[in-house]
Amino acid sequence: MTELQRDDNFQWTGDTVECESGIHWGIAEQANGVVAILVNSPGGVLTGKQVRVLAEIVGEDGVIKNTRRMASLLLIPKEKVGSALEQLQAVGLRVANLHKSVRNIAACPGKGFSANSRGDTLGLAKVLDETFYGTILPWDFKIGISGCPRNCTGVQCQDLGLMAEPRGKYSLWIGGSEAGMNPAHGTLMRKGIPLEQVIPVVKRILETYTAAAEEFGSELGEGSLVKLYHVLEKTGFERFGQAIEEVLSNPIVK
Repeated sequence: MTELQRDDNFQWTGDTVECESGIHWGIAEQANGVVAILVNSPGGVLTGKQVRVLAEIVGEDGVIKNTRRMASLLLIPKEKVGSALEQLQAVGLRVANLHKSVRNIAACPGKGFSANSRGDTLGLAKVLDETFYGTILPWDFKIGISGCPRNCTGVQCQDLGLMAEPRGKYSLWIGGSEAGMNPAHGTLMRKGIPLEQVIPVVKRILETYTAAAEEFGSELGEGSLVKLYHVLEKTGFERFGQAIEEVLSNPIVK
């Protein structure tokens, strides 16, 4: 099985971002000359202190845009990027990525906030982010978590979607696509996954995705943008289903 590698090291040169692993970090000059910094915030959660720092970075008349993936987009002059990165780091914030890793994780408010929610979402989003932030992948990988069947985050339209069930368990979908001209629902792979098994299952899915993208690289096109659904067109769902069951057949002893 392919061993996942991580790389959260990048350098802002004063003009562009450099990263040896090829992860595309969310710092990019826009058409109007300003630079956009995409701030990682799993589930869209920020503390009051972090919000104040974001406001300080853009200034009173600056702009902060919230994206559909619940990340914050800062629009600032290029000469402020270096100091902005230092300010973000000082309050525990990190730059999100655009491609070749796990994107900012989308999650609804979940249990404790929504009366309809059946399980934890924000805590799980945080753990997933801590575990897989900067993981090197064939292309971008979107994860969404919903706390109930109202499905505010559209888990079926993510590369990997999780929906809380009663009693601390989760249903899992893979292979969805929310963007482009052909958005599609993913396939329900498993119900009843215990919370403590979610991270091992996601890890195995990422390993399987990475290994299969390498295996079918010549057929998919060298250097192509290989999303999970492209890989699934080659492997089918059975390989991923077997990988999931292998993990679940070895329950974690509490």
